[in-house]
Amino acid sequence: MNERSLLDGLTTPAWQIGLGLAFLQATLAGCVASSDESAELVDEVALAANPTPVSQHGALQVVGNRIKDQHGSDVQLRGMSLFWSQWGQTGGPGNEFYKASVVNTLADGWNANLVRAALGVEPDGYLVNPTAEENRVRTVVDAAIAKGIYVIIDWHDHAAHQHTQQARDFFGRMARAYRNTPNVIFEIFNEPLNYHAWTDVKAYAETVIGAIRAEGANNLVVVGTPTWSQDVNLAADNPITQYANIAYTLHFYAGTHGSSLRQKATYALNKGVALFVTEWGTCDASGNGGLNLAESQVWIDYMNTNKLSWANWSLNRKQETASALLPHANTTGPWIGSELTTSGAFVKQKLLDGSGNPGGGDDDDEEPTPSPLFQFSVSPNINPWWIQVAVSNPGRVITSVTAKVGNATYPLVLQSWGEWAISPPSAVPAGTQVIFTATDDQGGVGTFSSQPWPG
Repeated sequence: MNERSLLDGLTTPAWQIGLGLAFLQATLAGCVASSDESAELVDEVALAANPTPVSQHGALQVVGNRIKDQHGSDVQLRGMSLFWSQWGQTGGPGNEFYKASVVNTLADGWNANLVRAALGVEPDGYLVNPTAEENRVRTVVDAAIAKGIYVIIDWHDHAAHQHTQQARDFFGRMARAYRNTPNVIFEIFNEPLNYHAWTDVKAYAETVIGAIRAEGANNLVVVGTPTWSQDVNLAADNPITQYANIAYTLHFYAGTHGSSLRQKATYALNKGVALFVTEWGTCDASGNGGLNLAESQVWIDYMNTNKLSWANWSLNRKQETASALLPHANTTGPWIGSELTTSGAFVKQKLLDGSGNPGGGDDDDEEPTPSPLFQFSVSPNINPWWIQVAVSNPGRVITSVTAKVGNATYPLVLQSWGEWAISPPSAVPAGTQVIFTATDDQGGVGTFSSQPWPG
């Protein structure tokens, strides 16, 4: 029985499938093929019925300024970046999420087709604990491979060119272990700083890429760019030509970076290089404060238009704006709405928006499901230094609330008495209308404009 006839059985009536399976069992039992070959054939049938992003798209390749799949079609990956691998448990949140269950939750519950393992190099990272840090990364990589999604092995370092030999040795091992495994992407320099010359970064990259290619690994390699991976224009003007299948890193934080950085990105794309947004945040560049979901949406639209793959920073429960999870969230997944931050709820919804097209990124992003049933009640205790509101939506759980005051947006915190509140960093000017936005556990969004704020 050949593979084609097996696949044809997937569309036949149930009684024929039953006979086909019985015949398949008899055929496999009596044929001379090894049990491994038989198992592989059955696995291929299962993949045909339930394709994963990697089984659908295969090995990634750079063609011009696009990342394409094995069929030559544009591909856009979307997912989450984990936090620095060296920090977790007693040292603070982070590596407690380097688990297969977390990868499975992102793939199954968030529709992520990409996860980024951020190998923390220093301080207290790979340079001093190489085995422990490498093992954490391998756990994530192996889980992603098993789940059929893509994974970035990220050398998370701001001075990688000062650790060239260590990076060369590490990526040599990774290349031997995962050479041509289509799931695996190598990101060899997270964020060069603003005083690092592109010529130095390029020389480092050529050395490390050489070690990867020497192992026979043709996997996609992503190279960081100066100024925290914003100066993609420098790479576009002097790209790496010694090796193929190279993209360049673009990082942004929506509370800090806007149209001027998009202009740099457009310049680089027009020069013919491919970009990969291996890290971006919904807030300012510090990772804490300046939440800006409106500018985040502008960036998402830009990435969709230009088919830029992305990983949001970060799947973590550190108490900061960029974290997807609140401090009380569990570390294994799945997570309910009350465990998500405002940023986490927003990004999860954006990942779910592409659920009809695993891995392709061709679906237009949709806004979260609106609901007319949100009820807002502004507390009588409000004053210029206190914002408080009660929000409900029958049959749903409110997962996040923000308050927009002028050009600033503040995430409110759920209080023990059931209302959402925050003390803003500066007084609310008298006469200001505060705009509240609430999100529920089914993706519904409601807004409410207050009466003019008291003086």
